[in-house]
Amino acid sequence: MGTNMIIGLTGTLCAGKDTVADYLEEKGFGHVSLSAILREKAAERGIEITLDNLTKFGNSLKETESELFLVKEAMNGINSDENTVISSIRQPGEIDFLKTQKDFYLIFVDANPKIRFDRLLLRNRPEDPKTFEKFMENEEKQMDGKSGGMNLSYCKQSADFILENNDSREEFERDLENILERVGQ
Repeated sequence: MGTNMIIGLTGTLCAGKDTVADYLEEKGFGHVSLSAILREKAAERGIEITLDNLTKFGNSLKETESELFLVKEAMNGINSDENTVISSIRQPGEIDFLKTQKDFYLIFVDANPKIRFDRLLLRNRPEDPKTFEKFMENEEKQMDGKSGGMNLSYCKQSADFILENNDSREEFERDLENILERVGQ
Protein backbone atom coordinates (compact mmCIF):
# COMPACT_ATOMS: atom_id res chain seq x y z
CA MET A 1 0.00 0.00 0.00
CA GLY A 2 1.02 3.57 -0.55
CA THR A 3 1.37 6.00 2.30
CA ASN A 4 -0.75 8.89 3.42
CA MET A 5 -4.01 7.96 1.73
CA ILE A 6 -6.95 9.20 3.77
CA ILE A 7 -10.36 7.65 3.24
CA GLY A 8 -13.16 9.63 4.81
CA LEU A 9 -16.38 7.90 5.77
CA THR A 10 -19.70 9.64 5.95
CA GLY A 11 -23.22 8.39 5.59
CA THR A 12 -26.50 7.69 7.22
CA LEU A 13 -26.96 6.27 10.71
CA CYS A 14 -26.27 2.49 10.90
CA ALA A 15 -25.45 2.22 7.20
CA GLY A 16 -22.13 0.47 7.89
CA LYS A 17 -19.49 3.17 8.36
CA ASP A 18 -17.94 1.28 11.31
CA THR A 19 -17.98 -1.94 9.27
CA VAL A 20 -16.03 -0.19 6.50
CA ALA A 21 -13.61 1.28 9.06
CA ASP A 22 -13.08 -2.15 10.65
CA TYR A 23 -12.47 -3.72 7.23
CA LEU A 24 -9.93 -1.03 6.34
CA GLU A 25 -8.22 -1.48 9.71
CA GLU A 26 -7.84 -5.18 8.87
CA LYS A 27 -6.17 -4.01 5.63
CA GLY A 28 -3.62 -2.01 7.63
CA PHE A 29 -5.30 1.41 7.77
CA GLY A 30 -5.16 3.49 10.92
CA HIS A 31 -8.61 4.60 12.13
CA VAL A 32 -9.79 7.82 13.74
CA SER A 33 -13.49 8.36 14.50
CA LEU A 34 -14.87 11.89 14.79
CA SER A 35 -17.85 10.63 16.80
CA ALA A 36 -15.50 8.81 19.20
CA ILE A 37 -13.56 12.06 19.68
CA LEU A 38 -16.84 13.93 20.29
CA ARG A 39 -18.04 11.29 22.80
CA GLU A 40 -14.66 11.39 24.57
CA LYS A 41 -14.68 15.19 24.82
CA ALA A 42 -18.30 15.16 26.03
CA ALA A 43 -17.52 12.54 28.69
CA GLU A 44 -14.52 14.61 29.88
CA ARG A 45 -16.96 17.46 30.52
CA GLY A 46 -19.51 15.25 32.26
CA ILE A 47 -22.08 15.55 29.47
CA GLU A 48 -24.61 12.72 29.30
CA ILE A 49 -24.19 10.87 25.99
CA THR A 50 -27.46 11.32 24.11
CA LEU A 51 -27.91 12.17 20.43
CA ASP A 52 -29.36 15.60 21.30
CA ASN A 53 -26.57 16.33 23.81
CA LEU A 54 -23.87 15.25 21.35
CA THR A 55 -25.39 17.44 18.63
CA LYS A 56 -25.57 20.44 20.98
CA PHE A 57 -22.06 19.81 22.28
CA GLY A 58 -20.68 19.43 18.75
CA ASN A 59 -22.31 22.74 17.81
CA SER A 60 -20.88 24.44 20.89
CA LEU A 61 -17.39 23.18 19.99
CA LYS A 62 -17.80 24.76 16.56
CA GLU A 63 -18.62 28.09 18.25
CA THR A 64 -16.06 27.99 21.07
CA GLU A 65 -13.22 26.21 19.25
CA SER A 66 -13.66 25.93 15.49
CA GLU A 67 -15.94 24.23 12.99
CA LEU A 68 -12.90 22.09 12.23
CA PHE A 69 -12.19 21.14 15.86
CA LEU A 70 -13.02 17.42 15.50
CA VAL A 71 -11.34 16.94 12.13
CA LYS A 72 -8.18 18.73 13.30
CA GLU A 73 -8.15 16.52 16.41
CA ALA A 74 -8.42 13.54 14.05
CA MET A 75 -5.61 14.82 11.83
CA ASN A 76 -3.40 15.14 14.94
CA GLY A 77 -4.04 11.45 15.60
CA ILE A 78 -2.91 10.30 12.16
CA ASN A 79 0.31 8.37 11.69
CA SER A 80 1.80 9.85 8.52
CA ASP A 81 3.43 6.51 7.68
CA GLU A 82 0.15 4.67 7.16
CA ASN A 83 -3.09 4.97 5.26
CA THR A 84 -5.90 6.24 7.47
CA VAL A 85 -9.65 6.07 7.59
CA ILE A 86 -11.52 8.92 9.27
CA SER A 87 -15.07 7.95 10.13
CA SER A 88 -18.23 9.85 11.11
CA ILE A 89 -17.65 12.94 8.96
CA ARG A 90 -20.93 14.88 8.98
CA GLN A 91 -20.15 18.57 8.52
CA PRO A 92 -19.62 20.40 5.21
CA GLY A 93 -16.66 22.32 6.64
CA GLU A 94 -14.96 19.07 7.64
CA ILE A 95 -15.38 17.71 4.11
CA ASP A 96 -14.16 20.93 2.50
CA PHE A 97 -11.06 20.88 4.71
CA LEU A 98 -10.33 17.20 4.09
CA LYS A 99 -10.79 17.63 0.34
CA THR A 100 -7.72 19.93 0.45
CA GLN A 101 -5.59 17.02 1.74
CA LYS A 102 -3.49 15.02 -0.70
CA ASP A 103 -4.88 11.57 -1.57
CA PHE A 104 -8.20 12.07 0.25
CA TYR A 105 -11.24 10.10 -0.91
CA LEU A 106 -14.72 10.38 0.57
CA ILE A 107 -17.07 7.40 0.71
CA PHE A 108 -20.76 7.90 1.54
CA VAL A 109 -22.19 4.73 3.08
CA ASP A 110 -25.94 4.24 2.81
CA ALA A 111 -28.60 1.55 3.12
CA ASN A 112 -32.36 1.20 3.12
CA PRO A 113 -33.85 3.00 6.17
CA LYS A 114 -35.70 -0.11 7.44
CA ILE A 115 -32.47 -2.16 7.32
CA ARG A 116 -30.60 0.63 9.12
CA PHE A 117 -33.26 0.91 11.83
CA ASP A 118 -33.06 -2.85 12.46
CA ARG A 119 -29.27 -2.51 12.81
CA LEU A 120 -29.74 0.42 15.18
CA LEU A 121 -32.01 -1.66 17.42
CA LEU A 122 -29.41 -4.45 17.43
CA ARG A 123 -26.54 -2.17 18.44
CA ASN A 124 -28.71 -0.78 21.24
CA ARG A 125 -26.82 2.40 22.17
CA PRO A 126 -28.59 4.42 24.86
CA GLU A 127 -28.59 7.58 22.73
CA ASP A 128 -30.25 5.93 19.71
CA PRO A 129 -33.89 6.65 18.84
CA LYS A 130 -36.25 3.83 19.85
CA THR A 131 -38.95 4.24 17.18
CA PHE A 132 -38.72 4.23 13.39
CA GLU A 133 -40.58 7.56 13.32
CA LYS A 134 -38.01 9.24 15.59
CA PHE A 135 -35.21 7.60 13.60
CA MET A 136 -36.54 9.11 10.35
CA GLU A 137 -37.22 12.48 12.02
CA ASN A 138 -33.60 12.64 13.21
CA GLU A 139 -32.36 11.66 9.77
CA GLU A 140 -34.40 14.39 8.10
CA LYS A 141 -32.77 16.96 10.39
CA GLN A 142 -29.31 15.53 9.65
CA MET A 143 -29.93 15.56 5.89
CA ASP A 144 -30.96 19.18 5.49
CA GLY A 145 -28.32 20.86 7.59
CA LYS A 146 -30.86 22.33 10.02
CA SER A 147 -29.53 20.35 12.98
CA GLY A 148 -26.64 22.67 13.64
CA GLY A 149 -24.61 22.19 10.51
CA MET A 150 -24.83 18.42 10.15
CA ASN A 151 -25.69 18.13 6.47
CA LEU A 152 -25.71 14.61 5.09
CA SER A 153 -27.11 15.78 1.74
CA TYR A 154 -23.96 17.87 1.25
CA CYS A 155 -21.83 14.92 2.39
CA LYS A 156 -23.46 12.65 -0.19
CA GLN A 157 -23.07 15.22 -2.98
CA SER A 158 -19.39 15.64 -2.08
CA ALA A 159 -18.61 11.92 -1.97
CA ASP A 160 -16.20 10.39 -4.44
CA PHE A 161 -17.99 7.05 -4.01
CA ILE A 162 -21.38 5.90 -2.73
CA LEU A 163 -21.35 2.48 -1.10
CA GLU A 164 -24.74 0.79 -0.66
CA ASN A 165 -25.02 -1.73 2.17
CA ASN A 166 -28.35 -3.46 1.62
CA ASP A 167 -27.16 -6.98 0.88
CA SER A 168 -24.72 -9.53 2.28
CA ARG A 169 -21.47 -8.71 4.05
CA GLU A 170 -19.61 -10.44 1.20
CA GLU A 171 -21.24 -8.22 -1.42
CA PHE A 172 -20.57 -5.12 0.69
CA GLU A 173 -16.88 -6.05 1.02
CA ARG A 174 -16.64 -6.78 -2.71
CA ASP A 175 -18.07 -3.34 -3.49
CA LEU A 176 -15.58 -1.79 -1.06
CA GLU A 177 -12.72 -3.70 -2.70
CA ASN A 178 -13.82 -2.28 -6.06
CA ILE A 179 -13.56 1.22 -4.61
CA LEU A 180 -10.10 0.48 -3.20
CA GLU A 181 -8.97 -0.76 -6.61
CA ARG A 182 -10.21 2.47 -8.20
CA VAL A 183 -8.14 4.58 -5.79
CA GLY A 184 -5.06 2.46 -6.32
CA GLN A 185 -5.15 0.27 -3.25
